[in-house]
Amino acid sequence: MTLQLKLEKVLQKDLQLFKCAINHYSGTLQFLLETSDNKIYAKDLSITVELWYEINKKTVQQHPAEKSKVKLSLHKAYVLLDALKNYSCSNITDYEKSRCNRYFMAIDQQLPTFTQLAITLK
Repeated sequence: MTLQLKLEKVLQKDLQLFKCAINHYSGTLQFLLETSDNKIYAKDLSITVELWYEINKKTVQQHPAEKSKVKLSLHKAYVLLDALKNYSCSNITDYEKSRCNRYFMAIDQQLPTFTQLAITLK
């Protein structure tokens, strides 16, 4: 069974925010991978790139939907959380930080607890 998280009615400007956050985070991961040679960064970078392409598809269509539904597998949800957290610590406006925090909380509320994950894996 694959766990899916859903974000409903995501505006185009919020999808753009996700792309900016993911792009910023991928640069951080690339730097960490090159300087530390820790393979965990390679795994996260791979997931980050895949997530960026999925979100990019929703923004580059000829007539993109004003509001989209974003479905995230568990590993992509964790990467998006990290990207939003990382991006909110960069030099962005308070409004963008607020938007990052809003989606951070929306995703975090849907994440399963460790106990729920253990039960799901059995």
